[in-house]
Amino acid sequence: MTPHLLGYLCDPISKQSLSLENAIYDSDGEIVSGNLNSPSGASYPIINGIPRFIDNDELSKTVESFGDEWNFFNFIDFKVNWLNHTVKNTFGSTEIFKDKIVVDAGGGSGAQTRWILESGAKHVIMMDLSHSVDDVVQRNLKPTGFTNYDVIQCSIDAPPIKDRSIHGIVICHNVIQHTPSVEKTAESLFELVAPGSEFMFNCYPTNDDGIVRWVRFHLIYEPLRAILSRLPFGAILGYARLMGVMRVIPGVGWVTEKSGFCVRGDVPKIAGESLFDRLKREYKSTVLNTFDGYGSHEYQHHKTNQEICDLLTVLQPDPDKVLNAEKYLSQPQPIGCGLRVYR
Repeated sequence: MTPHLLGYLCDPISKQSLSLENAIYDSDGEIVSGNLNSPSGASYPIINGIPRFIDNDELSKTVESFGDEWNFFNFIDFKVNWLNHTVKNTFGSTEIFKDKIVVDAGGGSGAQTRWILESGAKHVIMMDLSHSVDDVVQRNLKPTGFTNYDVIQCSIDAPPIKDRSIHGIVICHNVIQHTPSVEKTAESLFELVAPGSEFMFNCYPTNDDGIVRWVRFHLIYEPLRAILSRLPFGAILGYARLMGVMRVIPGVGWVTEKSGFCVRGDVPKIAGESLFDRLKREYKSTVLNTFDGYGSHEYQHHKTNQEICDLLTVLQPDPDKVLNAEKYLSQPQPIGCGLRVYR
């Protein structure tokens, strides 16, 4: 943990400032261990350089599921998808991150944090509740040589960061639907944003317009997920791998995805790539997205356009300070597109 982070941290419940005690520093001046004490009496440990704002009640099945997912799959091979989908359809280019303070809320594997650092961010604060912070996050971030980042283990619906302290960007991409309340989490994260700065988020849409989409969503996807999500990790992975094989079969794969039995998503083209290498990427994308879509996460909300509009009105009543709304609410929605809400 960098000393820089101390200026942002607070008690996630009372929002009071924290004092550092019993700190042990490494040779680079980073805090390896210690305690963060609140005037309320709460104390939060720093373990292996990561401040921990968790308790056993929060480490539920859904949190374990995500930790297992990120540790197994990682995301590091999907940078081309991130650039062509999330960045292109939301921000336009990675220039948006240059010299900015960025909070990566629900950072998962740490891959997005790494890519934001590579894009020239001034400092990145990654937050995640799962045990991925001690595994794949370390594998993805430590070898880079970057020192301008911090990892916090916490719930993103009660972030331990001072209100209106982030002069930059708070990002919650493809995560907010997995929290107990999309609305509560969005409001909590937007509170971190300083005037003139922005909160970017997206949520799984309720894609059931028309008879075909209605049948696919309510009669195939929802019942199938209800079954698969109760199975152990290995069984869900086996199903995702089977769908991965089927998805690369011409004709069969298209029907399988359109029917709602798997999710591949768009796989951006890479110039000069061989057919075999592209098929491998299509397979990996299907396995990952199918596992994620049908996995054992306790919460998986889908929101209608009206529900998103209602949430935006609560966050920011001034429509001129909400970017990408028309694009985000369009059908079909551009892949990876997120809403940008300015304070």
